[in-house]
Amino acid sequence: MPHGFPKSLDISGPLVLASHNLNKIAAMKEAFAGYPVELLSARQLNLQSPDETGATVLENALIKARSVARQSGHTAISDDSGFFISALDDLPGAAAVDWAGPDGDHTPALKRIGDMLSERGLTTSAARYVTVIAAALPNGTAIAEEGATHGHLVWPPRGKTDGYLSVFADTPGAKTISELMKGQDTGATHDLPVYAHRRPTIDRLVRRLHFS
Repeated sequence: MPHGFPKSLDISGPLVLASHNLNKIAAMKEAFAGYPVELLSARQLNLQSPDETGATVLENALIKARSVARQSGHTAISDDSGFFISALDDLPGAAAVDWAGPDGDHTPALKRIGDMLSERGLTTSAARYVTVIAAALPNGTAIAEEGATHGHLVWPPRGKTDGYLSVFADTPGAKTISELMKGQDTGATHDLPVYAHRRPTIDRLVRRLHFS
């Protein structure tokens, strides 16, 4: 994580999960099991979700954590993720969701990736899913941790078009995540293989929170 962040945060009172997503809220609550802190959520408190205007995953995670901390008056914790294709200058990166069409249809995003690969004469590339977990106090002071799952872009897509799962695999010749999870529910994103790094990243952040 970048310089300029404190090593830890002192927490008093509730911790607010900066999310309205039930799956993410459940994953966070599971990570905090056993810790002496009351967990609330932005959904539970009817707090507004800020516009994610950051250019990086870190910036968006901080925007969400700081907004919810400011609205609630309590420490807030958030996450943000992106999909990075090395040979395409790390695009789409933090804009991975924005590349999708209406209702989360990733067909336009995959077409865009295909066009960029064609322009460069490529069919594969190193790729990674990145997640940043951030915590912020109401005054804006924040800490953050980053984790990633590394693999390869597969082209053309194989399996159900569900996010970028049909174009991501451990190795270029391996089955894509979509193929591996055929017939399984991919709704609980924290359980997906591409987010295997998420729980260790949360755990590293939690170890930097001092509860009182």
